[in-house]
Amino acid sequence: MFDDREKFSLIYDGNVPKDYDRSQLQYTFDFIYLVLKRDASIDGAIRGVANEYGLSEDYLKDYLVENKYILNRTNKNLINEQLKQYNTKALKKLLKKHGLKASGKRKRIEERIIESNLIGSEYYLSSKSRVFYKNKKRRIRIFNDCLSDYYYFNEFNDYYMDNYRKKEAKIPIEYIKKHIEKAIEDKNHKNYTYNTQVMIEHYHDKENYRKMLEYVLKNYCMNLNPIWRIDDLKNHGGFHISICNYLILLQEKLSKNIIISNYYLVWDSFNFDRIIVPKYEGYRILKDILHLKDYYKIIKDLNSRFYDNDDLKIKKITQKTLFDF
Repeated sequence: MFDDREKFSLIYDGNVPKDYDRSQLQYTFDFIYLVLKRDASIDGAIRGVANEYGLSEDYLKDYLVENKYILNRTNKNLINEQLKQYNTKALKKLLKKHGLKASGKRKRIEERIIESNLIGSEYYLSSKSRVFYKNKKRRIRIFNDCLSDYYYFNEFNDYYMDNYRKKEAKIPIEYIKKHIEKAIEDKNHKNYTYNTQVMIEHYHDKENYRKMLEYVLKNYCMNLNPIWRIDDLKNHGGFHISICNYLILLQEKLSKNIIISNYYLVWDSFNFDRIIVPKYEGYRILKDILHLKDYYKIIKDLNSRFYDNDDLKIKKITQKTLFDF
């Protein structure tokens, strides 16, 4: 299912910006290292790192401020002294350099400069920077071991900075759950099934077959009854063959009865407001899979009876009418 190594973003619904993950971890770390361990000034460290990575100093400073790696401490006396050193023309030039409005009387120009922190500001390293530096190795290990094929580091890093006190084993699981929750909120079928697939692979690697079963069945139920794909149902294609293989594996590791009983629990947990393939049909198909029936025949039958059947008038089918079987 992940041959193209598609990554998921919590922030961007469409195309993720080019080079979104490029080196931000490393140049942030290098900046903090210069300040913490080499006693470099904020400006000196920005200059050095910007030169090393081919960045503009303004871009790097804005990035560090926006992400709260450096904080601003305004010194009013310093502001007044510095303002006296500029004539009005020079102050307007300073505003224009930063893309700000430069019209108006000198008093308004000075206010605009102060509001924008263009002079008189003293930056210092935040506590977030110190946590970032201290936890770098742990953060990279978690990301590389569990998440790097599927998610963007920048978004994981933001999550990690808010959750670094949690137990290490919980961090990747709860991060994947955030993506699953976002897919449910957006009613995005593709992202839901792909992210549950990530969770399946995670628990498979950990040999936690009970939790793996939960997400295999979530994937199965949502693909069997793709309520968010009604407008494009003919292109659905059912559940992936990997789900069949996982179910057969889990039958060996657990038992058929455990799979069946958990199927009903998972199905009911969705509280489907629309039904395409009813719950009982899902149970019968699940039994066919566990009895090693032909996958392609199962999918062909699903297509002919449900996904390609215009007579069903899927949009008008309710949970109540289909549960009266």
